[in-house]
Amino acid sequence: MRDTIDHFPGSPGDPIELALTRELRKGERVVWRGRQLGRLPSKGFGIYLFAIPWTAFAIFWTFMASIGASELSSETGRLTWAFPLFGVPFIIVGLAMLGGPFLPLIQSGKVIYAVTDQRVLRVQVGRKISVKSLPARRVGLIERSERRDRTGSLRIAVGVSTDSDGDKTVDYFDLGDVHDVLGAHDAAAELGAAAASEPRGPTVVNSLS
Repeated sequence: MRDTIDHFPGSPGDPIELALTRELRKGERVVWRGRQLGRLPSKGFGIYLFAIPWTAFAIFWTFMASIGASELSSETGRLTWAFPLFGVPFIIVGLAMLGGPFLPLIQSGKVIYAVTDQRVLRVQVGRKISVKSLPARRVGLIERSERRDRTGSLRIAVGVSTDSDGDKTVDYFDLGDVHDVLGAHDAAAELGAAAASEPRGPTVVNSLS
């Protein structure tokens, strides 16, 4: 059973507000909430230094291979076109990299973040509802990036994992571009501090006689 404590402003039939309300557990209280802003991150375009030559070369290679295939098709048949088709996945990857920085515009109005008295939530509404939940006990170091207009983003360290090479990497929960990012930071910090101060169960020590 789920319940909501806070009243969320907005139209009663707002899908994203309804999705967030549905995720709340009974007795769970929202401390801070905010929608992701539709802004283009300036740092996101740095990938263009790699994406533009990658895509240009993939298109050029596929085009030249298509010309060669058209000239040889009368001799070798349709099998010749398998060679230029090999370049199509590389073109798709290049286009995905070029379109990546525009993702926040697509997600604008479809993603909402909330800090409750139990966890941090990210709810995205589209063709399906996608939910990420960060329990209070996993809230670690918080990095805040804030602009003069009080908008910004958070990166919350949630743990350390090992990659395929055996190197240690820090895992993060990203809270995207939102209004009142300081409020989000304070709410998340208080959530983590409260979880850290909770008494843990007694440690049981087995002795051998």
